[in-house]
Amino acid sequence: MKVAVLGAGAWGTALAIQAAKAFPVKLWARDSGHVSGMKKARSNPKYLGDFTFPDQLELTSTLDEAVLSSDIVISSVPTSAFAEIIQKIQTIDPNKSIIWTNKGLEAGSSLFPHEIIQDYLVNKELAYGVLSGPSFAAELVRDLPTAVTLATTNPELSNSVAKIFHHGSMRVYLSDDIAGVTVGGSLKNIIAIASGISDGMGFGNNARAALITRGIAEITRFGKALNASEETFIGLAGIGDLLLTCTGQYSRNREVGIRLAEGKSLDEILSSLGHVAEGVNACYEVFNRIKHENIDMPITCEVYRVLTNEISAKDAVKNLLSRSLTTEN
Repeated sequence: MKVAVLGAGAWGTALAIQAAKAFPVKLWARDSGHVSGMKKARSNPKYLGDFTFPDQLELTSTLDEAVLSSDIVISSVPTSAFAEIIQKIQTIDPNKSIIWTNKGLEAGSSLFPHEIIQDYLVNKELAYGVLSGPSFAAELVRDLPTAVTLATTNPELSNSVAKIFHHGSMRVYLSDDIAGVTVGGSLKNIIAIASGISDGMGFGNNARAALITRGIAEITRFGKALNASEETFIGLAGIGDLLLTCTGQYSRNREVGIRLAEGKSLDEILSSLGHVAEGVNACYEVFNRIKHENIDMPITCEVYRVLTNEISAKDAVKNLLSRSLTTEN
């Protein structure tokens, strides 16, 4: 089985390295200069340090080459580029199964990846899916234990993709809840910003635990409105991913929150990160959706108000603490 991984950021590269331990892999990047540098170094120093590529990992900046030479395509491009890459794949080979790993919503349309892909499939029966869960690239490439959830539309595709990654230090659990796995991975980044704000203001472990717990309640509420399974949100793609992103040292979205609490501007924070922080755009787009769908998401709403400079991080916390007494649900 031959694999194409599209997107040579940290996570795409880590997945390509993991897959290439067992199968031939083509890792595609849009920037030919970036590809040339990786070919020379046999690593991705720009995003993932000096971890050496396996012999079965090849590099290309030609999308046709990557797609046509593969049996399965893994898309690890940012959500902002997801629609474009799906359209191009469909033009090259409309029958190529696609798995995405990006977490977020499309700017403007407020659509999740599983909603976007439906608009561009030439073959409406094509099998596709999502790989998500608590996983930092820097730990996977160091062979530290990592477990993720794979949800697809087809059991055969699930088994094929699981074989690509389920070896060594990586474990894959199977699901058919594409909506739930996608929503869990996308909305947790918003809660991570809130957790970072709390940590940056020195509010301690109690506050972080409360934010995580009430955060998963918000995510579950939203997911159920999209017909996702409630069970998904107590698994790896739900509470698992949320816990890691709200507490982990590599979390870009938590870092955004910490710096907001320090009084830095959002523009300054994003320009200095060097990586995509999907939670910022996700918050804007989720806020747009919940206005029309009447879903109670107080943490998300307060994060939105901080990101849009409507209120300070300190006032957002005050607003959450001053909410009316209610039952836990």
